[in-house]
Formats: sequence, C-alpha cells, structure tokens
Amino acid sequence: MTTFQSNIGGTLNLLTYAFLGGPLQDLTGTPTITITNLTTSAVVLGPTAVGVGHPATGTYTYTWTAPVAAGQYLVVWDGFSGVDPEQANEIISIVSSSAIGDGPCSWALGTGCCDGWDELSDSMQEQATQYATLVLWAATGRQYGECQMVVRPCGRFCDNNTSFYYSDGFWVPYISGGVWRNCWCGSGEPSCFKCKPNCQVWLPGPVSAIQEVLLDGAVVDPDTYRVDDGVWLVRTKQLDDEDCWPQCQNYDLPVTEEHTFQVTYTRGKPVPAALTNAAKTLACEYVKACQGQACQLPGRIQNIARQGVSVTMASIDDVLKHGLTGIKTVDDVIMALNPYGLKGPTLFYSPDAPVVRTTTWP
Repeated sequence: MTTFQSNIGGTLNLLTYAFLGGPLQDLTGTPTITITNLTTSAVVLGPTAVGVGHPATGTYTYTWTAPVAAGQYLVVWDGFSGVDPEQANEIISIVSSSAIGDGPCSWALGTGCCDGWDELSDSMQEQATQYATLVLWAATGRQYGECQMVVRPCGRFCDNNTSFYYSDGFWVPYISGGVWRNCWCGSGEPSCFKCKPNCQVWLPGPVSAIQEVLLDGAVVDPDTYRVDDGVWLVRTKQLDDEDCWPQCQNYDLPVTEEHTFQVTYTRGKPVPAALTNAAKTLACEYVKACQGQACQLPGRIQNIARQGVSVTMASIDDVLKHGLTGIKTVDDVIMALNPYGLKGPTLFYSPDAPVVRTTTWP
C-alpha cells in the first residue's frame, strides 16, 4: 500500500500495457482519476483529467497534495483503449504529520545499486531521495536518524523528591535477592553509596553528542560534563554546589540572561551504512517507475478489465502489510533491522518521569 503524508502527498502513477506482461501502450486520450474516502465513501477528487501527466509511453502521473484527513483512499483510473473501457485502481494510505513525526533526520543516500543517478535533474534526485528515506525510515521502526534538539531542562534529579530524609541522612531502597532493603546514606558519606552522580540532569535520549551547554548565558566548558546511559547529563567538575546544574530556571528570560539553562545536542541513532545503501537502491527504482522504465517495484494494480476479460494481479498485501517494498535486497535490510515489524521505538509514559521544555522556533 502506498503511503502519503497529509497535505504533502506525492505522485500517483498509472502504467498501461498492450497485454498482461507485454509492452507499455498508450490509452486513447487522457485517463481520468478519481479518489474516494473508503470510510465515508465521499469523493475527494475528480473524476478529472486536469493535471494528469503523460511523461512516457503507457505512463500517466498525477501529483496529489493529499489535502485530506488521515485514512485509506481508493484511487481509480478510467480511460479507453480504442472504444474499450479500461480501469485500474489502488488503495493508498494517508497519515497525519503527527503520525510520521519530524521525518528522517540526517539521512543521506549511500552507494546502492543504481545506474544513471548523476544524470538525473536535481529535482528528480530530491524527490526520489525524500521518497526512499521516508519509506525506509518508517519501515525500520522510525528509529534511525540523528536530529538536533534544543531543550531547557526542568531542574536536576533531586533526592528531595524521591527519598525520605531523617536528620542528616536518608534511606535509599533497593532490591537484593528479590527482597526490598533500605540502604542508609548519612551526611558526609561518599556519593558512590547513592549509585549515581551528585549532579545530573535528564535529557530526552538517546543522546549521541552534545553541541553546547549554556548556563546563565555562558557556554559551559565541555570538559566539565559527560553523558551517562544516553540520557543523563552529568557535571563532572564543580568548585562547589552552586556549580551544579540549576534546580530551576527562569523560562521567561532568553538564554543569554542569568538564571537560564539550555542544552543543544544531537538525539538519535546513526543510520547504518547498509540502510543508506538500500535507500539508494529504492530511490533509483522509484525513478525508473516515474519514467515508465522496467523496475523492481511491485505493481499495485488490483485488476484490469479489457474487452470483457477481467484479470486480477497477484496480491502483494502480504508483503506491504509488513512494511516491505517487494525488492529483496532492500527488504533483507528492513528485516535485519526491524524483524518484528515495529511501527516506532518503544515508548513509556510515567507521571514521575523528568520533563524538559523543547525549543521548536526559532
């Protein structure tokens, strides 16, 4: 099933053949396209031939921005071969921008199996790259790609919120041999007894690199902090307790002022080389399909009616419903990186989890 993002869409393609398995052949005149919402049965486009392109023999295209709500839609092409009516259809899925998220960050095409890429126009290269990286990013569980984040953390991890203080010490619960026990951490005891650093703040991870830390409007020396477990920003060198990350900050002030705290970092997992190579292969097959050339992309036509004879194509639903492409070399990579067909990284929500305020503009 083809997937488009709402209000972005993409190019719909129709390939017409002289006979099943034969050469491409033009229709008589320009076909019309009709798009219907399968849930409401409402026609959202057409029937219309306006905007239908004819880039090559037997190849027709329509660029649709998908200005519709998320859901499944039926695309129907109608035309004539001489006086005989011809019809083809496919089901496409429209997803909202929130379902896709920010899309793949820091993806670049690898070498892949591709001929003639350098001869393509810049616009065609960009279109094919966007298609291939989005499809493979989603197919591998939306887990690869490193995006830059700018956050203003909400205080550091504090024992005052999680432990019971008594006099100058406190109890830290832990499990040993399946039994809950309490560990006494008195005043002046080494910090290692707490099994955590004295000064740390939580960041949405995984954190792959820190670009800059601003504290009270000044850049913090990168030699004075590290990242633990991909989420904890730890202060490693402090002259006194005031050098620790702040317990709170003034969110009304810009980060150039005092009483502010901001972290700029790269979040995410690097894209494996095998995956970028697979994206190049998929991008090239997409270009071939757009140009009406033979390609490895599986056909999505469900049936063809010609001179009273109806032919049903072999179903590829079993392939597509698992997020695969039908290209073996590409699908091998998808299965290796996402063997259980997960739609996205595993998430958990807890009212006790730390929070940050993320800067989204400017």
